[in-house]
Amino acid sequence: MTPQTDSAPKASTRSNLLVAFFLLLTAVLSLIWSHARLMWNDEFLSFHSDGVATFKQVILVQLHHPISLDPPTYHLLSHLSMDLIGRNAIALRLPALVGFLLFQLCLFFFVRRLAGTRSAVIAMAVPILTASFRYSLEGRPYGLLLGLYALSLLCWQIATIDDNASRSRLLPLAGLTLSIALAITSHYFGVLILIPVSLGELSRISIRKRLDFGVIIALALGLASVGIILPFKRALMVYRQHYYITGVNIHDISQGYRELFLRYTTWPIPLQKLAAAIMVVLALTLAYAGYKRFKRRPSTEHAYTWVALSAMALLPFFGYLFGRFVTHTMEVRYVIAALIAFAAIFAIVLERRLRSNTFYYVTLTLIFLAAIDINVRNIIKERNDSNQILASFNLSPEASAALHQNPHEPIYLQSLNDFYLNTYYDPDPTLRPRFSLLYGQPQEIYWLQHDTNYITATNMLHFTPLSITSYADFLKHPHPLLILNHSGWEWTDKQLAADHTPEQTLADCLRGQLIRVTNPPHPAR
Repeated sequence: MTPQTDSAPKASTRSNLLVAFFLLLTAVLSLIWSHARLMWNDEFLSFHSDGVATFKQVILVQLHHPISLDPPTYHLLSHLSMDLIGRNAIALRLPALVGFLLFQLCLFFFVRRLAGTRSAVIAMAVPILTASFRYSLEGRPYGLLLGLYALSLLCWQIATIDDNASRSRLLPLAGLTLSIALAITSHYFGVLILIPVSLGELSRISIRKRLDFGVIIALALGLASVGIILPFKRALMVYRQHYYITGVNIHDISQGYRELFLRYTTWPIPLQKLAAAIMVVLALTLAYAGYKRFKRRPSTEHAYTWVALSAMALLPFFGYLFGRFVTHTMEVRYVIAALIAFAAIFAIVLERRLRSNTFYYVTLTLIFLAAIDINVRNIIKERNDSNQILASFNLSPEASAALHQNPHEPIYLQSLNDFYLNTYYDPDPTLRPRFSLLYGQPQEIYWLQHDTNYITATNMLHFTPLSITSYADFLKHPHPLLILNHSGWEWTDKQLAADHTPEQTLADCLRGQLIRVTNPPHPAR
């Protein structure tokens, strides 16, 4: 093994350059990927919520007519971003990218105190290789949550180092409070941020046999932010009766771990099973190596730090329990902060090997090359997927003639995602304002067993200029144009078939079928 020969000043300069390099690499890859990616349904919900005129209106939307079902912090940040650089996808996603960069930076400083600079650089670089990197370009709170979870762990670590008697702890304790409060007010599952630090602090209290009132007060003040989100939570009660997600499955735990690193649900079943088996083996190997490293930790490295890291690694379990017994809903992306523990432990267990210059720089080179390869492939795939959607706006002569025959005739859609895509991305400025979203609560409940889109549509009536029409009003038009998208979220095709409503198929159009409906005579006519 080649011994480490870098002098201290040179090593410090190189590590700073490497930190800056990987942060820059993250930002460049994320922005290029974001440029290639069209907004999708959940992002459009945030885009319309956050694109209102003022901060006050953002708050009022989330309090009274929410369509993006989160507390206000991320919405306020994306509103600010859109005020600064314009109403577009990049602005919507910028807070997520900033959160991911904060996550990497905090991970570096946290691991550096445990295993040195080289392990710290590895820890901050590894997340670029994982499936969780996509949350740096998702206009939703998850990238921000990664940064806030990592910040809380770092602030707690700084506030509890043994030699802190001669220094002020005000800044790390304030950072601990702020990170907890911002996480809780960014997402309802953000309350789980309390678990790793609280369990770590309980372990510290047990070891030290005394309370640290500074840390306890910081945790309590952060927890007090729950009071802020309660009015916003009440505004969501209307969604609960017929929400599109029903129940929480025990398999959400394993899926929560799998999707931290790899998205393979579209692979052939044999490859999925092989990938799952390999990931289990790697996870067990990492757990064993982490345990061995814990047993031989230096005297200055306290056990309670590993308790906090272990609790962070168990977030999918805590998320399952929280979803099962409190929220009655859960998505695996709510617990991606478990990545913090895996990246940190992976880098820490390599500490001895990284003392070799050869091993260290080869590892960094491999991470860099893998990051380029993986993410360029993702960007190319994203661009191809986006181009397929954009190509659907190229109308056939038959579709163009039917759509432009009457330039003032509404074009009805019931697919919420298609409605958003058409009203935002359609290059024809004469068509965009003609798209009208159909909603109908009894039809949606009957055919789909939920009314999430109905509530979303009626809430949008209060703060967007988009055209939205009830199914009852749609039936009053004798010969309306309708675009059918035969997906799992579609009910108009089923309703029209059940009513034996005559349909004339005009053309394939905008990822669906353009039809002319012949509604029965309405009593009012």
